[in-house]
Amino acid sequence: MKRKSLLYVLITCLMVSLLATACSSDNKQNASTAPANGDEKVKLVVWIWETAKDGLDLNMEAFNAKYPNIEVEFQTMKSTDLYSKYLITSNTGDTVPDIITVESTNLSQIVKIDSLLDITSRVEPYKDKMSAYKWEDATKDDKVYAMPWDSGPVVMFYRNDLFAQAGLPTDPDEVAQKIQTWDDYYEAAKLIKEKTGAMMYGDSKTNSSNRMFESMMWQRGLWYFDDEGNVAIDSPEIKESADFLIKMQNEGLVFDARANSDQWGNGIRDGKIATVVGGSWHDAIIENQYSPADKGKWSVTMMPKWSKDDKYTGANQGGANLAINKKSKHPEEAWNFIEFMLGSEESQVKMMAEAGLFPAMLVNNDASLDEKSAYFNDQAIRKVYSQSLANTYPLAYTSDFPMANKLMTDVWAKVFLNHVSSEKALQEMADELRSKTKRN
Repeated sequence: MKRKSLLYVLITCLMVSLLATACSSDNKQNASTAPANGDEKVKLVVWIWETAKDGLDLNMEAFNAKYPNIEVEFQTMKSTDLYSKYLITSNTGDTVPDIITVESTNLSQIVKIDSLLDITSRVEPYKDKMSAYKWEDATKDDKVYAMPWDSGPVVMFYRNDLFAQAGLPTDPDEVAQKIQTWDDYYEAAKLIKEKTGAMMYGDSKTNSSNRMFESMMWQRGLWYFDDEGNVAIDSPEIKESADFLIKMQNEGLVFDARANSDQWGNGIRDGKIATVVGGSWHDAIIENQYSPADKGKWSVTMMPKWSKDDKYTGANQGGANLAINKKSKHPEEAWNFIEFMLGSEESQVKMMAEAGLFPAMLVNNDASLDEKSAYFNDQAIRKVYSQSLANTYPLAYTSDFPMANKLMTDVWAKVFLNHVSSEKALQEMADELRSKTKRN
């Protein structure tokens, strides 16, 4: 009964968070879970969303050649539907799916319900080959339940033509020197607005996704919760970051649209947004979805830091993982699939080069990092992603991240609509988090 009660609480929390944001060990195998032998055909069912499937598809021909006895059926759905469906079916002991795709933002929630296979010994050879932060949300009680796939190293995409019009440097290295800190970013924002009329970035005052705020926290090694798991959103350091973004909004330096919404995309298309401080996956969104006519006008450099002396220079936004349902009848074959797709540098590099999925695997010396992007002004943009990833604090989203993210959106609404002070709004959020999560 305790497990069911916990599951129902998690389902409720997850459904609420999905509406707001739109992301144990069982090694006792019986005869039905034994690996297939010889020509016996095994069918694996993988739950996944379409863009992630596009990446795996690139490696399916090679996988089928190596494992002709394993048939893979992809069942695609929105990530929001996948999580809610899996949380429900995991309570019934279903053997399907064999494998699920999980974003890091939701991984800790899924791990918490003890429905995934313990793969600790299987991932051991890969622990040092992946970015350290990716293991945090995959781990519970020193056991690992998911294999890292891709990551979202945060960088600063910028319109080099708008920078030029504002009298700012345009070369990525020179921009990185000019805009080292968020104070430098603020000064550049004022220049760009004065000289071009463009806003520095896009975000909604009352319906923020919190991507910018969370990237600022992550770069400093800060989060909604501290390293001991205590609520930290009311700390003075986090208030500093919040106050900085409030200042940007109050001075009219921000395009008022929720990040990654169509309105935000229209601002990108119309040249009204000068920078995107976001995950590497924004390159495809900018190039293919919202601004395809602006070839050569965008460049990429490192995100700003809070202080020049900060140890870490990067942050993360998102990323996915693959995990095995512990009730799967074919755990060995499921691991064969995951290891082939995510444990192979060749597979990971192919998905990076052709599907834009920057790997959690550290591929710092791969030649594909030096490939230049014609759209991004003939720049080797993956080198910047790699630099960001290698200098990112190993932070966990935690199982309470969706709740914290939603409550943070409410903080901005209180500040901008009800004129509540940031100190009071953050304190109220901290009190609510402590009450709902039972954290200190």
